[in-house]
Amino acid sequence: MRPSKMIHLALMVLMLSACNLGAPNPQSPDQLATSVAATLAALSTNTTAPASATPSLTPTATATPTPAPNANNLPAATRIVFASGATQRVVNDSIAAGNTEYYVAGAADGQILIVMLDNPSHDNVLSVFGADGSLLLDDSSGASAWQGVLPAGQDYYFGVHGQSTENYTLNVIIAAPIHFAAGETEITFSGSTTGGYAVTYYAYAFVGQELEVDVNTDPADAALTIYGFSDGQPYARAQNGVTDFELTLPSTQYYIIEVVPQGGREIDYQLKIEIN
Repeated sequence: MRPSKMIHLALMVLMLSACNLGAPNPQSPDQLATSVAATLAALSTNTTAPASATPSLTPTATATPTPAPNANNLPAATRIVFASGATQRVVNDSIAAGNTEYYVAGAADGQILIVMLDNPSHDNVLSVFGADGSLLLDDSSGASAWQGVLPAGQDYYFGVHGQSTENYTLNVIIAAPIHFAAGETEITFSGSTTGGYAVTYYAYAFVGQELEVDVNTDPADAALTIYGFSDGQPYARAQNGVTDFELTLPSTQYYIIEVVPQGGREIDYQLKIEIN
């Protein structure tokens, strides 16, 4: 089965009938967040990171970005604004067949971007490119999702190319990096699940290292989803109520750590991450 078709199946539960950049449906943000690990597994990406302290920041979907059609004449686009402390934004809108709508969001060099598009007919197409002209995903690929490590700090554009006249959902996640202070192996984050969406972090770690993650929430309120960015393998699932997690890491790669609210709740939390 084509990756884009598998993604469509994972995203069928995500369709939200709301206006452009509207408020999230309080019944679905947890489903939306917990589906990301399954979606990434379906992508079966070629993400690789070298066994070094400073991994390559080459985007996963295209090893060598090619110029966008016209980097000096960027399209008019709706800016996606993330709430303070949020890493996820969902756009709900409609499009006519043959039309293209553009969105734009700023991100830093080396951040992980995950973007997914869906519509009831599962036929609309996504494109992703940088303001500098680097093309990360061409609409000619027919894909509806992209994930990768961003090659530069700049604005990134997301094109929604309508194949059918109907509603669509665009889900954009820009994960927050985990950086340890010199000589430290542990860090604690304080945050909240703003708008009822998951908060996504990522850390690069080596095979054989010990990963410990704890979130100080009741499992009925929020829990952890943890998976490998390269292999798409889920190691913890929020729907199972995981709040304390330990693992001897099976491979060298980025690891994605999500604090996922249950039932779209807005929960304050403290997240402790240790890698030895």
